Amino acid sequence: MRVDLRAAAPAQLAGDVTLGFRIERDADRAKDAVEIALPVKQDREATRRFELVEIAPGETKTIAPSGEQARPGSFSRETIVAADPSLVRLVAGLNALVEYPYGCTEQRLSLARGGLALKSFGPILAAAGLEDRVSANVKSTAQIIDQSIDADGLVAFWPRARGNVSLTAWSYDFLARAERAGEPIDKALLDRLANILKLSLRSDYPRLLSGDELRERVEALAALAEGGKLDDSYVAEFSRRADFLPNLSVAQMASAAALLPNVDQRALAALVETMWSRVKFASRNGVQVYAGQAAESASPIILPSETRSLAEMVRAAALTASGDPRANALRDALLRLGEGDGWGTTNADAAAIEALAEGWRRPTAPIGVTFNDGGQDRALMLDANTPVVRHVSSSDAPLKIANGSNAPLVAMIETSYMPAEPGAKAQATSDGFTITRQGWRIESGKAPEKIEVRDGVLQVKQGDLIEETAEVVNPEDRTHIAISIPLAAGFEPLNPNLATAPAEAQPSMAPTLPPTWVAFGDDRVFYAYDSLPKGTYRFAFRLRAQTAGAYTQPPAIVAAMYKKGLRATSAGARVEIGK
Repeated sequence: MRVDLRAAAPAQLAGDVTLGFRIERDADRAKDAVEIALPVKQDREATRRFELVEIAPGETKTIAPSGEQARPGSFSRETIVAADPSLVRLVAGLNALVEYPYGCTEQRLSLARGGLALKSFGPILAAAGLEDRVSANVKSTAQIIDQSIDADGLVAFWPRARGNVSLTAWSYDFLARAERAGEPIDKALLDRLANILKLSLRSDYPRLLSGDELRERVEALAALAEGGKLDDSYVAEFSRRADFLPNLSVAQMASAAALLPNVDQRALAALVETMWSRVKFASRNGVQVYAGQAAESASPIILPSETRSLAEMVRAAALTASGDPRANALRDALLRLGEGDGWGTTNADAAAIEALAEGWRRPTAPIGVTFNDGGQDRALMLDANTPVVRHVSSSDAPLKIANGSNAPLVAMIETSYMPAEPGAKAQATSDGFTITRQGWRIESGKAPEKIEVRDGVLQVKQGDLIEETAEVVNPEDRTHIAISIPLAAGFEPLNPNLATAPAEAQPSMAPTLPPTWVAFGDDRVFYAYDSLPKGTYRFAFRLRAQTAGAYTQPPAIVAAMYKKGLRATSAGARVEIGK
């Protein structure tokens, strides 16, 4: 029996659509029922814009409409307001961690680190939708860490990939903090990572990154100090070599030394002085301000950043330099690096959140904030128990934010909407890469037939075997690259890596360079590279045209996961599967 079911699509497509079926047999009235949840995916990426706005005492700021043509029902504008600017940036960083799409070990780790650092601060977690997710994120991240350990015991960015000492150190540091925060942690996993990090402290350890051996050994040392497993002798050894250490490592050494119960205070003071010597300061209106750091370089594999160096310096200053006015200059600089979408990468977000988590201030007196976006005023109150307020609107009308107090406020505004034009008509974009895709019809005994996209439409027949190819052009050597190729809903992907895969699932060629990680999902094929040299790369996989109908083929995406704005998309297309 065939039943034709049709329903009007809601304006906002997201989450799942639930189909319920109930059957009754006429002969004996026997009944049964089944319910199926079908995931609904967006046909293109949403457009997101971020803005930080300062609102002076007694001032009313008006946020202009986006002026863009948004798909009906898709527009959302979220506004977070606080008296302390660090609060809105903490929420912005958490939001960025929650929304990041790829989910390698480091990215999952960063999300869990950010939530754990703010575990005691419910209002901040609530503003980012994380108030009930901290423990679950800690547990799932520990599982991902365990699954990503290579044959030498090092944690990798992707399962079954080659690990490194730095990511292993970050993982151990996180697990040690989680245990101290009362989260249940696998002791065996904690001990395994500690033992590997102890081995990596040796100068002859073979898995240190060439050229960054000292940096990685200090990463291990700092993590072991956090877990209470550090041998004091290593602190003395590395302290004597402080002049040769990178800025980040000097700050980590100072923090590690400060955690030791019987540290040599002269050695600690020397480390702190070396750290300050790496920082440049300037005078602005009689106030000392941060003006940069001594130049240095490091392998991009281990994610060096000014944010992370500053975050470690802020932490070291908090542990060792109580009352030093330069510490405030560092904290202010770290805040300034943050934008409406965080600090640029998941790793930088987590480092900044950890450094700033304890230092934010609650309002000392109630502060009234009023929102109006074309309707009635909505008055909210900031106070010690509600240090952030949140206003969400689906209207693109001008938004007025009135500060009814004698204290300045900071607002973070995130605007999100789906472009009115469907994903099938999305144009290709290129910012540092290019990516294109092409389909080929495969028939036994015949040469592959190129499927032309005519007027934006790709036409195939139900049952056709299709080989999809994608080509990525990368103009320079890069690291941590993600390639995501979404599939039209009527296609069934054929995973050649399954033991039960038919012979026809095997594409005609392997990827130009074996990926670090590949995943075949129901709705997309995903490739990831820890390192991708300059060049042109081709990928191929096969699909079956399964269900007749008309569908959207969303644009494919190539992106540098730790270089903001470095990405490209292919054009979208409409897929018609005929009978």
